[in-house]
Amino acid sequence: MLVFLAVVGVSVSGPMVKWSLACGASPVMIAFGRMLISAALLLVPAVKSGELAAVLRAPKKQLALTCAAALLLALHYTAWMTSMSFASTFVSTALVCTQPLFVAALSGILLHEPIQREAVPGAIVAVIGAAAIGLLSMSGEHGSLLGDVLALVGAMFIAGHWLCGRAARKNLPALGYMTLVYALTALCLLVISPFTGGFQVTVPSLGGIIVLAVVCTLGGHALMTYLLGFVSADVVSFALLGEPIGAAVWALLLFGEQVTLPLLIGGLTVIVGLAMYTWGEMKAARRAEAAQKAEG
Repeated sequence: MLVFLAVVGVSVSGPMVKWSLACGASPVMIAFGRMLISAALLLVPAVKSGELAAVLRAPKKQLALTCAAALLLALHYTAWMTSMSFASTFVSTALVCTQPLFVAALSGILLHEPIQREAVPGAIVAVIGAAAIGLLSMSGEHGSLLGDVLALVGAMFIAGHWLCGRAARKNLPALGYMTLVYALTALCLLVISPFTGGFQVTVPSLGGIIVLAVVCTLGGHALMTYLLGFVSADVVSFALLGEPIGAAVWALLLFGEQVTLPLLIGGLTVIVGLAMYTWGEMKAARRAEAAQKAEG
């Protein structure tokens, strides 16, 4: 039940961004408000528990990686939320969900961890779906190529964020780490805002920004992080594949936003590919575990 609620929470993200944009807020200020509110809500428990202090006492290398994770998260929000001005909610969300493929690519380049052979077919299917969306968008009749590119750039930045976070969080408590990252991300967004749309925030857009912070960040992503202590990462990974579908449903209910059939097929191809990729990663992990047990 909690996993379902978390998926519902993250699914609201795209529609709420589109709502705030329609109300006159700039993408960067939407992200800034989201991160600032999230950090403020986590600050007291992080301080009282001593977790924030523990993070601040971490080695310089871990703090540097934490700062890099925050900067990459800020760039992710800037690119992805800007894409929502051009692409449909479903397409933008589906493309930004390709982040696992970028994580695999960057891991192969930076960490020399090649993609598992069981996951290759899924990666190919997801790339075919993304390419189909791009080709359709080039015609101008089925979306926006700029929106597609920005969503994919957002996926690349969030992949870098997760890789930095994985290295930074080795011995750091989750609550303290999230609080610091959200606060630093808000600071980065504030610094770049004059160059990316300025300080455009309207009173109507504040409602959407608050929903993004409370429902999407804390009730979605943070809840997923919490649930990792009770359910497997595989369950969470598969559950998150429902985000584009949920986002499309919310966008339809809230704005009457519809997706053309060609783009719907392309987006569903991406989601199916990502599901195959996740299943392949799971099979590879089980194979490695079985081999390790046999050697032991």
